[in-house]
Order: sequence, then structure tokens, then C-alpha cells
Amino acid sequence: MERTPTRRGLAALSVAAGLLAASAASAHPHMWIDARAVIDLDADKRITAVRQVWRFDEMFGAYATQGLKRGKDGSLSADTRAGMARDWMKALGEPISHYFTRVSVDGKSAVFAAPRDARVDWDAKAGRLSLAFTLPLAEPMVLGADGAQIDIYDPTYFVAYAFDEKDAVTLGGPQAAACNRAYRKPKELDWNTMQQLAAIPADPDALPEELFAITKGLTHRIEVRCP
Repeated sequence: MERTPTRRGLAALSVAAGLLAASAASAHPHMWIDARAVIDLDADKRITAVRQVWRFDEMFGAYATQGLKRGKDGSLSADTRAGMARDWMKALGEPISHYFTRVSVDGKSAVFAAPRDARVDWDAKAGRLSLAFTLPLAEPMVLGADGAQIDIYDPTYFVAYAFDEKDAVTLGGPQAAACNRAYRKPKELDWNTMQQLAAIPADPDALPEELFAITKGLTHRIEVRCP
């Protein structure tokens, strides 16, 4: 897999948030996201979109909002949040990054249309930013005999996702009740691999090939089947 476009997408996101300069400490991953995903199905039980919410960790929130004008209650203006959403979605739009999301049926990956409904929210009390967006498929995707697979992950492990909240993965649309979904966490890393990752600088390109071969398999997989 080509790694340069992924690195550019991550670097652009970090720069836009003001985080890159503060990421001098070692250890992969460097950003943590509590995520939610809704897979939309149309009346013909085809996948039409993946709606996601990414809630970033407190450290990211602190640096991303550093120096920004806030209200007396710590809020960020609508214009500021709209600008952040625009910049982040542009950064995540690299062809290889693919918004860190892949939808596939029988090994064939779907193509996304332009994302929509991007929104950044700021929880001043918790110190956490969140990004919500919808990834529509360019063409609705018919499920195969084995259903469809949705993978959400960063192959360089610069970003670590978690789908730990209740109902973090759901189905939406008119045929949601007629279909089933299953979620599978990535495999756990062994102690030796975790120690090696802990020594990697805050640069996706610094990940050695032998570790990249491991981290690119750390996918959060959602399987959708419609009887």
C-alpha cells in the first residue's frame, strides 16, 4: 500500500488542528477517537452511505483550540467550527486515506461521493472536539452472498479508534430492521509490538515496514447482511 498520501492526510489534519508541533513525544498512536457509525440501507437493501461521529481525545481538544477565541462559557463560534470541519474533511480526503473508511463487497471497494453534513462540535466542559460527517457512496452497493464489509482504521496506527459505547454501530434507512450487523474489534497487539510502537516518533512515515505490516491489519470491521 502506498503510504505517502496517508501521511499527507494525517499531517494536514494535525497541522490544521495545531497538534503536530505538540506531538514531540514518542508512542504510537498519537490520537485517540471514540467513534460511532451508522450504515444506511435503501429500500432495496443496498448500502448508500456511512455516517460517522469521531470524538477526539482531550489532548487533541486542548491543542486544537489553543489560541482560538471563545465565549464566556468556553464555546467556539459557529464560523470557527465550520472552518475546522472544512479543513479536516479536506485533509481526510486523500485517495489512499479514503477518510479511513472502506466499504467492500466480494473484495471490491466502493467509491465515495463528496462527503456531506460535516460538523464540528466542541464540548467545553469535557475539553473534547467531535467531527460528524456522512460518506455517501457514489452508487448504492448491492450486498453479496457474504454481505458487505465496512472497515474503519488508520493503517499507520497514528490514530486509534474505539467503538466501545453502547450502540456505537447501528444500521439506518428504510431496511435497517430487515438486516443484521456485526462488529469485530481489531486483534490485540502483543507486548513486544506495543513496546516497539511506543518508541516511534510522531510521524506516520517513521513506522518501519515490519510494524506497518501489522498495524494496517488493525481494522474495526462492521459486517452487514440482509436475509
